[in-house]
Amino acid sequence: MAYERQKLIRKELERIPRGLKGSPQNDVRHIVNAQRLFGRTFDESVAIAVAFLQGRYPKFTPKILPPSPQV
Repeated sequence: MAYERQKLIRKELERIPRGLKGSPQNDVRHIVNAQRLFGRTFDESVAIAVAFLQGRYPKFTPKILPPSPQV
């Protein structure tokens, strides 16, 4: 069960591209990963991360890719 959950979270994190070291984009990835581990959904985690980072970086807009089509 835990392995499948880790795989799912890893797959979801592919939707958030990496940024430079110390960039707000990387902070988004870290916050989303932590929130997913606490059991929140991907969308809830992204909303929490964006709300948190908007306070620090008001002009920052994270890059989030659309979900890949299921085949």
